[in-house]
Amino acid sequence: MVARLRALAAQHGGMVSPGLVGSHDGALLRSVRLHFASFAMACRAARVALARRAPRSVLRRPGAVWSRARVVRELRRLDAEGASTGWAELMQRGPAGLVGAAAAYAGGLQRARAAAGIARPGRRRRARWDHAAIVGAIAERARAGLALASSKAPQRLVAAARWHFGSWEAALAAAGIDAAEVRLQRGRYTEAEILERIRAMARDGTPVRSSTLRGVVKLDTVRRLFGSVDAAIRAAGIAQVVAHGNQTWSRERVIEELTARAARGETRLTRGLERAVQLHFGGAREARAAAGLSPLVRAPWTRPSLIRELQRRARRGESARTLWGACTRLFGSVAAARRAARLPAPRRSAGMAAWDRRALLRELRRRLAARQQLGRGLTAGLRRAFGSLAAARAAARARSAAPDPPPRSPRHARRGDGKVQRP
Repeated sequence: MVARLRALAAQHGGMVSPGLVGSHDGALLRSVRLHFASFAMACRAARVALARRAPRSVLRRPGAVWSRARVVRELRRLDAEGASTGWAELMQRGPAGLVGAAAAYAGGLQRARAAAGIARPGRRRRARWDHAAIVGAIAERARAGLALASSKAPQRLVAAARWHFGSWEAALAAAGIDAAEVRLQRGRYTEAEILERIRAMARDGTPVRSSTLRGVVKLDTVRRLFGSVDAAIRAAGIAQVVAHGNQTWSRERVIEELTARAARGETRLTRGLERAVQLHFGGAREARAAAGLSPLVRAPWTRPSLIRELQRRARRGESARTLWGACTRLFGSVAAARRAARLPAPRRSAGMAAWDRRALLRELRRRLAARQQLGRGLTAGLRRAFGSLAAARAAARARSAAPDPPPRSPRHARRGDGKVQRP
């Protein structure tokens, strides 16, 4: 692949580009994209120069700056040369940026023409179509050998024909032309034709898959005749491509990455590496075996191993959130596990779960009176202190039923459930 890239560069002055390689050797370009992260890296590996895209040509001189005076001068020059100063003509023929400069510095093209003392150009009158003009235009295209299909003919002519004749076919008939002879519609594909197209794609070096076959023949036709795209590829006698065109992973690179991760002590795979392992080896176990690594066996946590893991994560500043279940099962809580590992307790607020019974009941009555949700923290504290929410509600009602100091106003006496009772 590198030798072919060097040979192609030698034929074209020592420089190559993706467009050049794709036009001369499509298979080489696909191989470069498969085995290199970028085309520039492939050029560096082959020690050939990468052709840079030429900068866009500009119509105005470098460093030119538009101004109101320059806009006026340009409009006067165009008018003196007999060129139109209409918006469409300026946008089509230039100078580039004149319309935008007129809008920015003169308040619009109309005001710029007034400042230049130029009359507004007259509107171009479009030719009106009639039956004779339409028939004549169709006959002229027929004599010139131009396409007369509705998708290839000028759309102004097609629209006028449909307006005056009702349809494009009727206009062709009025011009003495058979619509069936000019219609661009082929017959149905046969199995032999589809197989030949698939084999032609393989001969050209194009990977045969659904995404590439879609541009050659309708996939619905392929599925109707063969049942599936894979069945059609097998019927053509071609091995199906299992690697994506933009795939940069290979078996060798997967093995190198697994070996490097094992040396660093990393066992988790990235999403791209996980897909590459599944694609080239069928699974992580097979890939590690090919790399000469022992399979990863998930061993149950023990107290010593959990303490070592907590200490390792603390040294590296990693979170121990994934070890919450093991800490709770082996030590009763995360705090107890951290104490066993001689690690300081994390700084976090105790929250409502650490409130006493009186504070919990006070907050429960307040939220019930305000018709607010209890929330996760209050719920956890109530269950810890009273065993269940029902017991906590009963305790709140019993405490509310106890005699309280008289309210300030007899018009707003509170009931036992915390709601205001009006006389």
